[in-house]
Amino acid sequence: MAKEKDMNFEKQLARLEEIVATIESKTLPLEESIALYQEGKAIIQALEGALKDAENKIADILKVE
Repeated sequence: MAKEKDMNFEKQLARLEEIVATIESKTLPLEESIALYQEGKAIIQALEGALKDAENKIADILKVE
C-alpha cells in the first residue's frame, strides 16, 4: 500500500484504469484477480483521500476570499 501513496494522482488513476481493463479483458487465476482487486481498492481509497484534501483546500480558499 505504501507504493500507492508514492504515486501522484494521475499515475494512480492510470494504474486503476489498467487494473480494471486487465480484470475485464482477461480470464485470470482467482488469486491474481483477488490481488488486482485489492490493489485497485487501495488505490480508490487513496484517490478518494486526495479528492477530499483538494475539496478542503478549495473550501479554505473560498473562506479567505
